[in-house]
Amino acid sequence: MLRKPPRLHPRSTIAVVAPASPIRDAAKLERGIRYLESLGYRTVVGKSVASSDGYLAGSDRLRAEELERYFADPAIGAIFCARGGYGTMRLLDVLDWDTIARHPKIVVGFSDITALQWALLERAGIPSLSGLMVGVDFDDPDPESEALFWSLLTEPTSERVLWEGAADDRIVSGAATGTLLAGTLTLVASLCGTPYLPSLAGCILALEDIGEESYRLDRMLCQLSLASVLPQCAALVFGAFTLDADRRSTTPERPLRTILGEYVERAGCKPAVMNVPYGHIRGKISLPIGLRAQLDTDRQQLVLLESLVV
Repeated sequence: MLRKPPRLHPRSTIAVVAPASPIRDAAKLERGIRYLESLGYRTVVGKSVASSDGYLAGSDRLRAEELERYFADPAIGAIFCARGGYGTMRLLDVLDWDTIARHPKIVVGFSDITALQWALLERAGIPSLSGLMVGVDFDDPDPESEALFWSLLTEPTSERVLWEGAADDRIVSGAATGTLLAGTLTLVASLCGTPYLPSLAGCILALEDIGEESYRLDRMLCQLSLASVLPQCAALVFGAFTLDADRRSTTPERPLRTILGEYVERAGCKPAVMNVPYGHIRGKISLPIGLRAQLDTDRQQLVLLESLVV
């Protein structure tokens, strides 16, 4: 059963948390919080945001209990993640999913937060938004992505266009309707074989990643293919796969379009597109996780067919 969260209202309270890695740029985070408050929202900043344990934003127990507390608190209207990094997967077998399921809330995150968001759908039936993060995107938001982001969280509109592309973005022609599942490829591959991976049967799978060499993208897509993840999907959406500008590896590369095309073919030549502005980039679109959507690669459109909030 899908448990949709209530929409944000003026003066709603947003809890800012760090379920993965510590904050790297405190000034940028502060500008993001001020941005939220400039829109009229109240903010509560979790202890995890100021905590650090190596590459983790505090202990697993601190981060898990903080999430549970904010889900259970009726004064909290949404939970926004400050950043990704690594560490969210460590919480999945610690969290009290029954408590979370009883208190559906808007959850916004991206990158490593994919693990939490997919588990929220599988274990609690709560859809979420893969999108802008407080300590990453809100100090200088792109106007178009900003508009889509807030409309998804505040307007219970049944249908809206999430993306419109060009003919060059098409890998395989066709149209498909299914549950939209969006996230970072590394995390999706890591969830394989765990009880936190939602059913991908008939889904529209949207993937992106950052800093991964072409052979590593190939390996993770191969894992999804061998695990029968890709063949189950109704359609495939590939976002941005960004590399570091100062790449120093001597490993030969292969063209991304070639790699993606090979795995689309292995998946059964389902409708597929690439170059969707979803990823670790400025101006990324926000994609709901767990809602019905339609991809039409001939019209170059990804359309959301139901609202994220009620």
